[in-house]
Amino acid sequence: MNENKTLINISKKSFLSVLIILASLLVVVFLLTYLIPQGAYQRDLDGNIISGTFQYTDNINLPIYKLLIAPFAVFVGEDGITVIMICLFLLVLGGFFQVMEKANGIKVIISKMIEKFQNQKYKLIRIIVLIFMVFGAFFGVFEESVALLPIIILLSLSLGFDTLLALGMTLLAAGFGFATAITNPFSVGVASEIAGTNILAGGLYRIGIFVIMYFIVSEFLVRYAKKIEIDPKRSLTYENDLEKSREFHLGSEIAVENENRIFKVFTTIFVILIAVIVISSLLQLIFEISIPTIPLMAVTFLIGGFVSGWMVQKDLSIVGSAFLKGMLSVLPAIVLIMLATSVKWIITEGEIMDSILYFLETFFTNKPAVLTILGIYFIILFLEFFIGSASAKAFLIMPILIPLVGLLGITKELTILAFIFGDGFTNVIFPTNGVLLIALSIANVGYDKWFKWTYKLQLLTLTLAMIFLVIGLYIGY
Repeated sequence: MNENKTLINISKKSFLSVLIILASLLVVVFLLTYLIPQGAYQRDLDGNIISGTFQYTDNINLPIYKLLIAPFAVFVGEDGITVIMICLFLLVLGGFFQVMEKANGIKVIISKMIEKFQNQKYKLIRIIVLIFMVFGAFFGVFEESVALLPIIILLSLSLGFDTLLALGMTLLAAGFGFATAITNPFSVGVASEIAGTNILAGGLYRIGIFVIMYFIVSEFLVRYAKKIEIDPKRSLTYENDLEKSREFHLGSEIAVENENRIFKVFTTIFVILIAVIVISSLLQLIFEISIPTIPLMAVTFLIGGFVSGWMVQKDLSIVGSAFLKGMLSVLPAIVLIMLATSVKWIITEGEIMDSILYFLETFFTNKPAVLTILGIYFIILFLEFFIGSASAKAFLIMPILIPLVGLLGITKELTILAFIFGDGFTNVIFPTNGVLLIALSIANVGYDKWFKWTYKLQLLTLTLAMIFLVIGLYIGY
């Protein structure tokens, strides 16, 4: 492998394209704070909105300097700790995978998987998709999916596929699993708690939707895999994938010393990582204990990177150098995350979020039930563009929606379903989603290519989500 090459390598083109999109959005949102009247709801002791208490306030225009400082102000805002944790996690992730590559860990794991599934490639795709969707639907795993993305990318290339397929098996699958939530504590869990209903209420219908969406996603990916296997040049990432294959000597038979030892060391790290995710998710689900999963993962990768690197290399200076190199390689992605989170910060500082919610609440009052439930879905889609966190949106909007739907004869379960649909699917299409930006940066795939590859699937999903909601309404779900 080229010594100057890092496993997570963000190209200038990919970085600049997303940078321009996010900077433009930031300016547009800043201008909206001058056009939309400011207002506020009253809130209870827990910070939840009290429906029917909205009042307009005196307009105070944001000074221009707040637009300029927004990317830095997010670190001290209400989402500051979350942003810091995501950035630190990304830095540690970059360092870990660079150590793993330096120690030949990735090459060994990929070779073992190819050896087992060489003649069952399509079955492997379906298995990987199922794993990521299950983790998303039951445990709320989405951000964590990027942890395995580098390995899945090289596995996909080694099997004759491309980087987009790897993104589909991890990020897309986790996002769709998150959106077809069954016991996801971050979306259906929080929303159910606010609505005063059991997390498993209406679960059977959600399980049926999960099965349908799994079939659609897995079939979409398998058909794509067959298409590019016939003609690799049809891949949107063909040229970049050729370069990756050369850089990492994919397909070549290069002997690795202590192969079994390396395999055991790094697979142990990933087993521990999966255990951390599962245990923390179960504790949140069963005992309602708040467990910071991302910091736990960051600590696991940090310790695991140095321990596993030392066990293979026997030289901490080599391990430290590789770790630092990997951290530096992901710095551009942190800039993009800062810009993405700045959009919500500007809306909050401009005090127009409550005004937007009040307009939507007023518009849908006394409307037909079908229009209302679909309207709720599109409200969440709108909010998702600015607020990526499922739990944050739930605390923001559910206190308004629950009293409203009660007056209109719509069940809490159907409202929660509309919420998780609007929150989840667009995690993998909106350019303001930090996890999507991280994944595209790791994969070195421009947002334009990602959009072109997934927009038809997203349109199908949008249509199906509306159909599921209408069916739910008429069957009394």
